[in-house]
Amino acid sequence: MDQARGHLADLRGVPELECLEVRGGDGLVLEPVEHESLRVLRFESGGLPAGVVRAVGASELPNLVQLDLWLGDDVYGGDAAVTDLAPLLSGERLPSLRHLGLEDSVLQDEIAAAAAGAPVVARLETLSLAMGTLTDRGAEALLAGQPLTHLHELDLSYHYLSEPMMERLRAALPGVEVDLDGGRDEEDDGGFFVDVAE
Repeated sequence: MDQARGHLADLRGVPELECLEVRGGDGLVLEPVEHESLRVLRFESGGLPAGVVRAVGASELPNLVQLDLWLGDDVYGGDAAVTDLAPLLSGERLPSLRHLGLEDSVLQDEIAAAAAGAPVVARLETLSLAMGTLTDRGAEALLAGQPLTHLHELDLSYHYLSEPMMERLRAALPGVEVDLDGGRDEEDDGGFFVDVAE
């Protein structure tokens, strides 16, 4: 990545690249790309620009197995809307995807609701909606959506779930490793906050 401008180099220039992990999102720019070799794509950011999310969704990545997007807080540039995730959730351009992380978001409840009916989820092995502001409302949407019993792991760590909801999740997904570590309390925190912002 060009650190000065935050512009990712043309990935077509590195056709053998299998793993790309980017930390930070300030001024980050990504164009849609076609790439045959990329298997892991990970953006860790307290504020991932919507343009980057849309570019990933518009990319042709037929062999991508793992995708993680830390979406962050709009105060720090994380301005993606749930509608920007629609191409990813459809899975049409990601036929090999087995792990999806849509994490660290102030919109975690809305993302959970969108994931609950998303075609891509049916073929995942692991799903992470961790590190965000997930509440009982988002968890209820997950439980009301498509079955998640095929998952090996559902990561909901760092959340704002009540004890009864955590028990419901465990009971509904007995064969799934459900990570519910890092429970938070809105009153103690003075509001809802993502795990990584700045």
